Amino acid sequence: MTDTKPLPSGFEDLEISTQIIIRDALARGIQVEMVDRKENFLRLIQGNHSEFVKEASKTRLDSLMTYLVMENKIASKLVLKENGIRVPVGRNYSNLEEALADYTFFLDKKKVIKPVTTNFGLGIGISEPGDSLDKFTSFVKIALGLSNSIIIEEFIEGPEYRFLVLGEEVIAVCNRVPANVTGDGKSSIRELILKKNEDPRRGEGHKTALEKIQMSEVELQILKDQGLNFGSIPSSGEQIFLRKNSNISTGGDSLDVTDNVHPDFKAIAVSAAKAAGAMICGIDIISSQIESKPNVKTYAILEINFNPVLYIHEFPYSGKPRFVGDKILDLLGFH
Repeated sequence: MTDTKPLPSGFEDLEISTQIIIRDALARGIQVEMVDRKENFLRLIQGNHSEFVKEASKTRLDSLMTYLVMENKIASKLVLKENGIRVPVGRNYSNLEEALADYTFFLDKKKVIKPVTTNFGLGIGISEPGDSLDKFTSFVKIALGLSNSIIIEEFIEGPEYRFLVLGEEVIAVCNRVPANVTGDGKSSIRELILKKNEDPRRGEGHKTALEKIQMSEVELQILKDQGLNFGSIPSSGEQIFLRKNSNISTGGDSLDVTDNVHPDFKAIAVSAAKAAGAMICGIDIISSQIESKPNVKTYAILEINFNPVLYIHEFPYSGKPRFVGDKILDLLGFH
C-alpha cells in the first residue's frame, strides 16, 4: 500500500482506531492523556480545550439517545423509514413462538434473521427460500440468545458498503467482502486460509488493520453448505466464502471505493445519519449498482452503526487509504 501514515510506537496494545486518533492528535501537538487504557479511553488536551474520546469515535458529539437509536435496529429502521429512506421489509419479534408463527410468511423468501442489539455480525443467520422449519428455528434461537428482540427481514442481494459519515459529509466508503480465499488449484482451503493469515496486516482483537480468518464451527458450516470442508481444494481462481456476514472483525476484506460511489448514495448516507441525529456513524448500504443513481429497487440501508471503526478506511485490504482521524479532531474543535 502507498501513502500510509505510520502509527505511533508504544500504543500497540490499543485498538487500531484509537492508535489512529492518538497519532493524529500528537501530530497537531495535542496532549494525549490515557484515562483507562484497557477501555481505549483518552482525554485530548489543547490549551484550555479538552475532550474525552473512547474507542476513537465515541465523543460528546453524539448523545446517549442517538447511540440507543443506532444500537437498536427496530428504532433505527423506524427513523429511516419515517425520513423516506429505503430499508428492507421485515418484522420484529421478542419470543420464539411469535417468530415461528411467521415461518410460512417468510418461507418462499430469502431472509436475514438478526438480533436487534448486537455488533460485529454476531448471531446473524441468512435463511434460504424453502428452508426447513428446523433450520429456521435454529437461526431464530441463535439470534434470540444474543438479544431480547430479533428482526426477520428480506435479504437484499448485492455487495455491502460501509459509508463513514463525519459531520455532514461522507469521508470514506469501503466495500466489505466476507471472509474468503481464492483457489490456486493445488492448496486446500485450510492451507489457503493459513497463507492469507500470514499477511502482517492480519491479527486478532482489533489491534491490526485486518482480522485473521478463523476456522471455527461457523466457517465449517458455511463450507458444508457449499459441499466443501477445510480439506477441499478449490480450482485456480475460484473464490470460496467462509462467512455470510461481511464484517472485517470476522476476517472480511475492506476494499476502498470512495471515488466510485454515485454522489446520491453519499447524500442518502448523510440523510440517514441526520435521521438518527448522529454526527459520527457508519451507514451500511447494500446495492448492486453503487456507481449509478440509486432507485428503491437497487439499494437498501441495512444499519446505522454507532462507534464505527476507522482502520478499515485507513488501512484497506486494497484501494486508496483514507485519513479519517483528523476529521474527528476537526469536529471536536481542535486546531
